[in-house]
Amino acid sequence: MDVMSTDDAAYLPTIYVVTNTPKRREELGGVLSHFFDLSMFDTTSKAGESLTEKTPDVVLVEIELTRKGGLNPLLTSAGGAEGDHPPFIFIGQKGESFDALVTEFGETSRYLRWPITARKLIDIIGELISKGAEESWDELPDIQKKPLKLTIKEYKNIATAIERGEPIDYNSAAKSCAPVAEAVLSGAHHDLLNSVQAHHNYTYVHSMRVATLLTLFGYGLGMKGDNLLILSTGGLLHDVGKLMTPPVILDKPGKLTEEEWPIMRDHAVHCAALLKAGDDVTRGAQIIAEQHHEKLDGTGYPKGLKGNELNELARISMICDIFGALTDRRSYKEAFSVEKAFGILESMATGIDQNLLAIFKDIFISTKPLEQAAGN
Repeated sequence: MDVMSTDDAAYLPTIYVVTNTPKRREELGGVLSHFFDLSMFDTTSKAGESLTEKTPDVVLVEIELTRKGGLNPLLTSAGGAEGDHPPFIFIGQKGESFDALVTEFGETSRYLRWPITARKLIDIIGELISKGAEESWDELPDIQKKPLKLTIKEYKNIATAIERGEPIDYNSAAKSCAPVAEAVLSGAHHDLLNSVQAHHNYTYVHSMRVATLLTLFGYGLGMKGDNLLILSTGGLLHDVGKLMTPPVILDKPGKLTEEEWPIMRDHAVHCAALLKAGDDVTRGAQIIAEQHHEKLDGTGYPKGLKGNELNELARISMICDIFGALTDRRSYKEAFSVEKAFGILESMATGIDQNLLAIFKDIFISTKPLEQAAGN
């Protein structure tokens, strides 16, 4: 079943692209229109005029146009305050210097040269959009701030390692996940589940939420110490294979085509391979990565395991993964209510261990603050 299908409208980040090259307009538009509310301009002055109507989350602009038309039209936001502007991604040709721009804008903007991969571009846009969310975490209590700050830093390191063809550092990932267990033990897990959703990187958000849900489930089942750390680390790493999935498929709103679905499913195979290539990866984390999409009736993937071939760890992993996906908020869909999510899981009678699901439901709802439980 497609647990992510919904007709609900949700907020799409706004991106301005400023280029007068038809080929670049086609390339950038073809990629970015799938994920963002996209507006394209051929001059900085036209883009600047549009700023009086709305302020985009990010502006992509070719360096050549900053020389021809200047940046002044883009340096005032819709609010009219001089110097108040959205973050820029400056794009130049091979060998072009960014020195003057770096001096003026520093780390508030990013600097790229053609050619640019779709994943790299989307990741950088997401990074800029999420910068505000990450900064807002500084205001949270330490019990929430610490796991969020450590795991997002670790997830970025993991993405870089995969991009470079380097092994994942399991021990480093485990260290970043230790505060997740602390949050669960202190009763801060529901706040953590909510706070992380402000981030734009959905693969990270979902992974962090599954890490928290698995740790909560394990704690409710009586697990302690290293066993809880295996659950939280396994949850954080369970979808790293998606970092190898083309963004146009990974973040596609709605259902995938028959041609796209096998590519998406391959992320589970990539997950298993990436963890096997690492050092000191626990068997538990490996099982979570390999089997969280399997089903008791054999309809899951990648191996179609069934019944007794799936141990308790695999069974709780599939519950947490589906529940997390249903209650996650995406750019193109709102989160399903807790009640609706459990209803869907309960309808999957042959695929999900219903005894474990009943236990998880009791654990999750019994630990939910009253005001959250009332509003689901």
